Amino acid sequence: MRWPKVILAAISLFGSVFGQSDTVGYTDSETGIKFQSFTDADTQVSWRVALPEKTEGDYDALIQIEGPANLGWIGWAWAGTMAYNPLTIVWANGKTVVHSSRIAYGFYTPSVYNETTYQVLKGTGVTGDTLKFTALCKGCTTWKDFDGNTQTLDLTQPARLAYALSHEVVESPSNSSSNFNIHDNVGHWNADLVASKSADFSSWVSKNTIPASNESFHFRNRRGA
Repeated sequence: MRWPKVILAAISLFGSVFGQSDTVGYTDSETGIKFQSFTDADTQVSWRVALPEKTEGDYDALIQIEGPANLGWIGWAWAGTMAYNPLTIVWANGKTVVHSSRIAYGFYTPSVYNETTYQVLKGTGVTGDTLKFTALCKGCTTWKDFDGNTQTLDLTQPARLAYALSHEVVESPSNSSSNFNIHDNVGHWNADLVASKSADFSSWVSKNTIPASNESFHFRNRRGA
């Protein structure tokens, strides 16, 4: 499905504008992870990130997305643009959360992206009216741009990140490769990634790793999904 250029082109501007940080420190009571968190006041969706103390090369990131479970899908663009960077997409499917790794190469529905993987952690699921997705992301902080050059999240200033979401349910909620329609809400935030760095990163991952026997029962965690 082709998405309207006039709407999606606006997202491409997000990566070129920098300002003061929009994030605040947030400690998740369920996992103990200390994130830098941004909440969109209109939708009450929060996007959160925590990084390791050392961030050389293709480093991992801890992420959390929390918001109303009745939303069709919630997305996160790591370069603050729609195209040519990892897109993290999540949605509720009953009491579980489905996650999907995507990338867009133009103004079309994003394709499944196999260069980013997610280790789903404790603190993931649907409770009441709230969806929460917590994961270790490998491949979110580095990507190839349009010209094939490697890009990495910039820690020297607040990073311009983008979000999108829709109230329309995806075509096949149980399928992480499902098609979905265009967003009806987009925006951006400046994340203080330096403040998100912590020496406790590895400890948080180990403490919140789901035992293999339970992981397949509770959550979907597929490569490229």
